[in-house]
Amino acid sequence: MKKLIALVLALVCVLTLASCGKNDTYKIKIIVPAESTEEIVYQEDFVYSEEEILPTGNKITIYSGEGLGDTEVVLKPISVKEENAYEPTYITHGLPVEMDVEKGAWFKVGINMRNNTDTDKVVYVEVEGVEVRIE
Repeated sequence: MKKLIALVLALVCVLTLASCGKNDTYKIKIIVPAESTEEIVYQEDFVYSEEEILPTGNKITIYSGEGLGDTEVVLKPISVKEENAYEPTYITHGLPVEMDVEKGAWFKVGINMRNNTDTDKVVYVEVEGVEVRIE
């Protein structure tokens, strides 16, 4: 009986420690303005998040989140040390996209999306391997 109690306590300790780890997966909100119906051709025309992300390593993983279907996703450098071209990458709902990034640089996440309704649309991307700050 003592062995069983010790085993249960050890399991509880392990699960508690595992759940105390740093959360590096975040939902990033992007607001697509109402009646934004023009075709998006250039990266500066993408719709960007207000939150900025800081990679904790040299790669991040992005998932299509709530309200977002298949589209292009891109990173917009805010504060970087090296000049790199971040090209749009196609993202499919349910399939993660891994992107090479500069560790220690700040970015905004952009999507290629139009909104032909008369109300703003809120969509999300989920990003792993980052810290987040509000602009």
